[in-house]
Amino acid sequence: MKPQKEYLSANVMHSFRVKHTVLPFMDSLWHYHPDFELIYTVQGSGKRFVGDSVENFYPGDLVFLGANLPHVWKNDEMYHKGNKNLNAEVIVIQFKKEVFGADFFLMPELKEINQLLELSQRGIKITGETKERIVSEMWKILNLKGIRRISGLLTILDLMTKKQDQALLISPTYKKAFNDRASEKLNKVFDYVATNFQGNIKLDEVADIASMSKTAFCRFFKSRTTKTFQEYLTDVRISYACELLMEADLNITQISEKCGFNSHSFFNRQFKALKGETPRAYSYRYRQI
Repeated sequence: MKPQKEYLSANVMHSFRVKHTVLPFMDSLWHYHPDFELIYTVQGSGKRFVGDSVENFYPGDLVFLGANLPHVWKNDEMYHKGNKNLNAEVIVIQFKKEVFGADFFLMPELKEINQLLELSQRGIKITGETKERIVSEMWKILNLKGIRRISGLLTILDLMTKKQDQALLISPTYKKAFNDRASEKLNKVFDYVATNFQGNIKLDEVADIASMSKTAFCRFFKSRTTKTFQEYLTDVRISYACELLMEADLNITQISEKCGFNSHSFFNRQFKALKGETPRAYSYRYRQI
């Protein structure tokens, strides 16, 4: 799952991409690209990685990603065992900010859409009635042509500006650290964390992956991400813990172990430091809502 830069292009008939794909499982790599991306999961479940966010995803998941935001969707293990009754089905819309011209989204009438595009750098999960209306438009746009196709995209973007049905995925302190020249070492580390964050990750192992001493690696990682490696790893684990607290029928101890924490008390302290409340209080508040 090495993060790779992708170059997405529209074909000669269209200025942006719309895809309806059915696969045995999602097999893309941890990657980023200069296009904005709207992803609707029709069928499939697994873990969704976006920046320092880790959440479970299920059918009905709708996420909007900003340009050059690292991400990958990983299906559950059962999808990789050749079960013909399981499929990963998605609808994806990809477009560049200049799709309608360099200054198009700077028009006063499109102020809210421009703000949406800026906010998408933190990844946006869309829910509620807004999601239902957007999904309906996504099915329609698959068959639209000409100016109606352009109108369809603008309609979807306009619907996405409804803030009451938005949830940001990435922490405010997350900093994209990818560039073509200096990212390969860091990419290997993110790959390793995404695959192994639920287990015991040691600093010397990660430094070896980056082919650095521990001291050099710590300086390098902090300079690229503005966080220590342990802070980043904790962010990823706590992000996934939040997802389990909202959806899984597990007790706090089980969740802490599933997220890679060996100590229940340490998990509680880290969770409260990042979220401002204990895991139990977080779970209770969510269930009351």
